[in-house]
Amino acid sequence: MRKAIALMVLLMGVANALFASQFTGELKLLPEGCQFTKERKCQLGSMLTFKSPNGLVWQTDIWKAGNHESGTTDGASIPKWAQPIIGDAYDESFLKAAIVHDHYCYEENRVRSWVETHRMFYYALIDLGIDKTKAKTMYFAVFTFGPHWRGIVAGEKCGENCIKTLAPSGLVSEESQLNGERSITTTQNFKAALEADPSMSLDEIEAYAEAAKPNDFYVGQESTYVSEGVNDPNLLQKY
Repeated sequence: MRKAIALMVLLMGVANALFASQFTGELKLLPEGCQFTKERKCQLGSMLTFKSPNGLVWQTDIWKAGNHESGTTDGASIPKWAQPIIGDAYDESFLKAAIVHDHYCYEENRVRSWVETHRMFYYALIDLGIDKTKAKTMYFAVFTFGPHWRGIVAGEKCGENCIKTLAPSGLVSEESQLNGERSITTTQNFKAALEADPSMSLDEIEAYAEAAKPNDFYVGQESTYVSEGVNDPNLLQKY
């Protein structure tokens, strides 16, 4: 009996390890103080890597001369309209998550579907210890009003279950929406609904977004990506 219990505990520990999300790498913004300038655009002096609970790995670039947007961050994950609700774009408590999310939202880095990319942002926030209600509100904001795209660009392998971009290709996309007043009202209404039901799942959050934007092509259809087979790097890792 004791052996059986010990085995169950061991298996639970292995399962938790397999599905645990995690960050690696140090945050280094260049030049020093870039986040306090008028442009608020920074270059990355070190690489950040995040492993989602589903096993996918997300990795930023280090800034190099000649790069397009890769290796930079400008706080786009937390636009000005959202800052009164969420906080400053360079808030250190969630900055790592925002930087990785920024990277994969740049046009040349859209190597995974927009739904998977925004979900990664949520899991990264949770890994950093952000309160679930705040993390879900941030997820709703990027899912509903963040960038959306169909199709993905060809990516560069960066390890097991890891892919990032080399060069842009044709995409049909809808960039972050700038109707601040509508975005604020909708997000505040969602936050109130979430506070009334904190257990709301990501699927339920996405359904709320669809109801809030009933005629939105991207939110309504979510990801239209079709996998290329079992070796497709965009497939969820199976355990």
